[in-house]
Amino acid sequence: MNETTALALFIIFGVSSQVALVAFFASRRWFKPASARLGMIAYGFASLGSVLGVTLLLGGQSWRLYTGPLLLAAWAAFGLYLDVWRRVEWRTPVRWSMLVPYVVLYFYAQMFLWWPLWDLARLAWLAFALMFVANTGLNLRGHAKAEADSGRSRPAEPADRADCR
Repeated sequence: MNETTALALFIIFGVSSQVALVAFFASRRWFKPASARLGMIAYGFASLGSVLGVTLLLGGQSWRLYTGPLLLAAWAAFGLYLDVWRRVEWRTPVRWSMLVPYVVLYFYAQMFLWWPLWDLARLAWLAFALMFVANTGLNLRGHAKAEADSGRSRPAEPADRADCR
């Protein structure tokens, strides 16, 4: 594979992964019926990082190009294992032994897809950054809303302050 093709595949994969994540997190907020399907699409798309990463690695490309797709594929595999195969409830209540590796894989996959774009394609870097901020905001807001809806966000306030004395 020539370098131009490798760079194009890396850029397209990175930006497309953000599109899939924004669609998923937005659906959780505004169109719940589609969220399970879009979540599977996001995990499935991220899994393609294994094929791209191995192709880039075997094609002699820089570690800067194959690390992000491979980390994203590892995140997807771990997420599919927890959410689909095992069906473990690990977000609420928090199970740190699952949350920490999940978040670390996700975060570093995103960064290793984003950072190289600065030198490769600044417009793609900017698009990635904007979508990363959007999907992170939607994700965090979705978890905060779910926590508030379940009544776990904070202890109930007494109806009358006199009850506190």
